[in-house]
Amino acid sequence: MTYLEAFKREFRSIFKYKGMMIILFIGPIFLTLFFGGVYYNDYVKDMPIAILDEDGSSLSNLVSSYFLTNERFDVTNYPASRQELQDLIDGGKVQMGIYIPKDFESKVTTFKSSEILVITDGSNIVIANNAMAQATLIAQSISAGIEMKLIQGKGVLPGIAENMALVYNLGERTLFDPKMTYMNYLIICFLAVFIQQLMLAAMGATFIRDSEYVSEGNVLAKALATASACFVGMIPAIIVCVIILMTLFHVPIIGNIYTAIVLTLLFILTLIGPSLVIAALTKDRVKYSQFEFMLSLPTFASAGCVWPVDQMPKLLVAIIKAFWPLVYYGKIVQEVLIKGTDFKTVTPYIVQMIAFSIVWICIGIVLYKRAFNKNDMKVQTAEA
Repeated sequence: MTYLEAFKREFRSIFKYKGMMIILFIGPIFLTLFFGGVYYNDYVKDMPIAILDEDGSSLSNLVSSYFLTNERFDVTNYPASRQELQDLIDGGKVQMGIYIPKDFESKVTTFKSSEILVITDGSNIVIANNAMAQATLIAQSISAGIEMKLIQGKGVLPGIAENMALVYNLGERTLFDPKMTYMNYLIICFLAVFIQQLMLAAMGATFIRDSEYVSEGNVLAKALATASACFVGMIPAIIVCVIILMTLFHVPIIGNIYTAIVLTLLFILTLIGPSLVIAALTKDRVKYSQFEFMLSLPTFASAGCVWPVDQMPKLLVAIIKAFWPLVYYGKIVQEVLIKGTDFKTVTPYIVQMIAFSIVWICIGIVLYKRAFNKNDMKVQTAEA
C-alpha cells in the first residue's frame, strides 16, 4: 500500500507544481525539436570553397566544373595566388581550397605524375571530414575518366579501355543509414540524455522538497513511486517525441518498441539511486540542479554515443560503468531502434542495469536516510 499511496501522491504533485509539468512534458518535446532542427539537414551542404587554377587548361576547367556542380560545395572565390588561397582559409572565408598546378594537363596527358592539392580547414572536424570525403570521390571519378580517355587515345576500344582503367570496383553498401546522417547517428542518444536529465530533475525536486515524507518509513517504496509517477507523467511527451522524430525528421525507427520500453524502464530504475545520493549530498534544490546539470555533457560523451566505448581506456570504462548508467542505455537503445537489435543481444545490458540499480539504490537509501531522517539527525546531534 505504501507504494500505491506514494504513487498517487507524487502523481498529483505533477499537476500541482508548474515546474514539474514543464520538466516532464514540455522539456522533452522542446529539446527534441531544438536538437532535431540543428541536425535537420542530412549532411553538410554548400560549403564555401576556393579554386586556384594555375594551369587554365581544358582539363583543369573540367576539374573545376565537377566542384561547381556538386551540391556539397559552393565555389565562392578564385584566388590569384597560393598566399591568397591560404589567407582565405585562415580568415574563415572558405572551408576548403583546391589548387591545380601549372602544366597539370600536359603532365597528365604524357603519363607523368601530377597532383591536385586539397587544403581543408581542420578546425571543424564535421566540415573537414565531409569536404575531404566528397573531394576524394570527385578526384577518383576524374582520374578514372582521364585514364580511360588516355587508353582510348592509343586505339583501344571504349569498353576495353574502361575495363583496363577500372581494374576493380569497390562495391559499397551502407546498412541502416545509407546517407550517414548526423541526425540518425545522434538524435536517439540525445533523447536518452533528455530523459536522464529531466527525470533526475523531477525526482530530485521531490526527494528534496518532500524529504520529510520520503525519508520516513519505507524509503524504497516511496522512491520507486516517485520515479514511477515522474515516468508516467513523461510518457505522453516521449510518445510525441518519437512521432516527431519519425514524421518531421524522418528518423528510420525500425526496431522493436517493446525492447526499447524495457530498456527505458530499467534505465529510469538505475537513476533512482544516483538521484538519492545527489539529494543526500546537496540537501538543496539549487545545488542539486547545478550538480545534475553538470552531468549531462560528461555522461553523454562517455556513453559511447560519440566515441566507441571499446576505444576508451579500460580503467576509465570500468569507472564509468560503476558510477553512471547511461553507458548501458544511450547507445544501446539507439541500436535497438535504428538497427533493429533484438532482445537477446541487449540482455547483458539489462542484467548490468539491474545490478547497478540494486547497488546504487541501497547506497542511496542509506545516505538519504542519514541526511534527512529526523530520528537519525537527532542521534547524530546527540552523539556530536
